[in-house]
Amino acid sequence: MRIVVAGCLAWVACTDRGPGPQPKKIEPAYVAQHVLTQPPASLAQRLDVSLDGKVSYLGNTVDHAAVAPGQTVRVTHYWKVVQPVGPTWRVFALVRGAPSTADFMNLPATDMEIAHGPAVWKAGEVIEDVQDITLRPDWRSATATLSVGLIAEGKHGIDDRMAASGPHAQDRAAVARVLDVDLARAPAPPGTVYVPHAIGPIAIDGLASEPTWAAAATSPELVTAEGSPDPVGKAVARLTWDDQFLYAFLAITDSDVWSDYRNHDDPLWKQDCVELFIDADGNRRGYVELQVNPNNATFDSWFATTRAQPGDPSWDSGMQTAVKLHGTTAPGDTDQGWDVEVAIPWQAVRGRDEAMAVRLPPQVGDRWRMNIVRVDLKTGDKNPTASSWNRITSADFHALDRMLTVVFADSSGSIAPAPAGQPGPAVPATPPAGGGRGSASEPAAPGRRSSAR
Repeated sequence: MRIVVAGCLAWVACTDRGPGPQPKKIEPAYVAQHVLTQPPASLAQRLDVSLDGKVSYLGNTVDHAAVAPGQTVRVTHYWKVVQPVGPTWRVFALVRGAPSTADFMNLPATDMEIAHGPAVWKAGEVIEDVQDITLRPDWRSATATLSVGLIAEGKHGIDDRMAASGPHAQDRAAVARVLDVDLARAPAPPGTVYVPHAIGPIAIDGLASEPTWAAAATSPELVTAEGSPDPVGKAVARLTWDDQFLYAFLAITDSDVWSDYRNHDDPLWKQDCVELFIDADGNRRGYVELQVNPNNATFDSWFATTRAQPGDPSWDSGMQTAVKLHGTTAPGDTDQGWDVEVAIPWQAVRGRDEAMAVRLPPQVGDRWRMNIVRVDLKTGDKNPTASSWNRITSADFHALDRMLTVVFADSSGSIAPAPAGQPGPAVPATPPAGGGRGSASEPAAPGRRSSAR
């Protein structure tokens, strides 16, 4: 009996469960296109590194000489085959940063290396080898040095490489190129957002149709607060700025848009709304709270210390807002959602603290603290749900310790301040137009003021 069971187990273990990973298929036409007889005229700077007299690494071209962490640069290599190298060699390529750093990348095989590698190279061929290199997002060195060469199959040491000679040879490899790395445009670390300067004027109309919004800092889907049920639908936020305003835009999908509040400083947070919290000097004391709801009603309050002390809703931010409603704000019907656009004048972020140590307008590289929260109330429910750009708890939407770090960037996304004597970002030609309380959706009439949560 044991023999039978063992035999069954062996049979099961050997069952064909389908094909494993398949090698990448490269079309013959691609190979033919990249096997040349002469290097192109665009290869202006020759390196001519000899690999044991059998192959010459002629050099390369790049689509741009500088790259930011997380970005991709295309390098096109050119190899001239003097004589066949045989079947035991393969191409290697690696990227190194500054000495004694962890900045290192061992690059995968290119399409030409897969389909037309050294084993089939013929004398007289010039191999055009296109390589896309995506620099690691956590790269920290100011340069990235690309080295290439030939190494014995299955080997990994420097001594296993084919000998390389010439002024551009080092460690039995060709030093193909040294790329400048723009660390000022590296991806923001977790909990940090780089907000680019607007590339043109913005009309506050609830549409976000201007090209500058496509380049704005964009959140992932707002994440549900800890301890909160999931809201209906999803929301995505964007941020940008110019010398007059901080701009925010939220696109919200919601089949159950609901808010009965229509007056300025009504308790908007009790039903559907969005909330912006700004701690401009980042000291976790003294911040503003701004709200807009689907009826384009607004609420603003200044907190002189923390939420432990009551806010001051008599303070007015002067923000401009517009809402595009896809449905109605009545309970119980079926909607598609709502979009909201906000322009916040810089002076508003100081609240009533005129002495707040913050530059207005901010300069490239300045860091603030803020968060964006969506509040959603389902028809029939008593308590709203919440989601936010940086995650909060359902017990505290204000959560100063959970705010994003916002870094102001130029229009290219760089957070490096402009050198002294050079102008900062260009100011849009015209100020925001079409905004204001009640400029879109239903009008918001003046009404009572009430304290914040």
